[in-house]
Amino acid sequence: MALHNERDLQRRSAEALRDALSAYRIIDLSRELTQGIPTIPTHPKFFLLPFPAMTDPAEFNQLVMGDHSGTHVDVPAHFVPDPDDQRRVHTHEIPLTGLMGRAVKVSLGPYDPVSYNIGREDITEWEARNFAIERDDIVLLDTQWEHRWALIPEGYDYLRGWPGLTGEAAIYLRDKGVKAVGIDCISIDPGDKSGSDLRAHYELLPAGVLVMENLCNLAEVPQVSYFLALPLRLKGATGSPIRAISLVPKTIGRQ
Repeated sequence: MALHNERDLQRRSAEALRDALSAYRIIDLSRELTQGIPTIPTHPKFFLLPFPAMTDPAEFNQLVMGDHSGTHVDVPAHFVPDPDDQRRVHTHEIPLTGLMGRAVKVSLGPYDPVSYNIGREDITEWEARNFAIERDDIVLLDTQWEHRWALIPEGYDYLRGWPGLTGEAAIYLRDKGVKAVGIDCISIDPGDKSGSDLRAHYELLPAGVLVMENLCNLAEVPQVSYFLALPLRLKGATGSPIRAISLVPKTIGRQ
C-alpha cells in the first residue's frame, strides 16, 4: 500500500508540474551557434565541421569552440586564476540552481557605441521607477544592444563600443545577493575596458555571482519572469554555452 501511495504521489506531482508549465510560453534567450558569430578577438572561434565516417551510415559533425562561445555563462574560475583559491569554482562545480529562479529585466539604453559605463545610479534609478531587486534574483540587463548582432564582418558593429557595468554597479548587485547577471552584449564590462579594468568580472565572479553574455530576445521578456539556463557539464571549464529561456504566463502580453 505504501509503495502504491508513493507512486500515486509521484504521478500526481508530475502531472501537476506538467499542467502548471502548460500555462507558460517559452522565450528563447540564446543565440544560434554557427560559424562567423561575433567573439572577443582573443577568444576561440566556433566551427561546425562535417565528419563523415567510412563505415558508419549515421551523420556526424565535429564541434570546435571555446567554453565562452555564443550565449554563455562565465563561472568564477574565469577570473580566479589561483588554483589554491577556494573561490576558483569551475563549470562542472556550479549548482544547477545558480541559473534558475526569478529574473528581473532591467531595461536601459539605447546606447550609442561609446562604451557607456552603466553606473550604480542607473540601476538604483531603475529600481526607484519600478521595484527593488531582491536577494537571489537573476538580473537581465536589456541595453538594447542585441540588434547589432550579425555574422562577421557585419557583426563587427556588435564588438564596437558596447555598454557594460562599472565596478560600482557590479558591487551594488553583488551586495544585494543576486545569483547571476546577464547582458545582451559580448561582455558584462563595457567595451573600453580590458585587463585589470574588467571590474564587473572581478567583482561578481569571485563572489560566486554568475555572469551571462550574448543574451537575446530580451525585448519579449516582461520585467519579471522565471529564468532557466543549463550549462554543459564541462570538467575544469571556466564557462559554457547555455540554452537560456524565460517562462512567461501565456496571459501576459509581449512587452
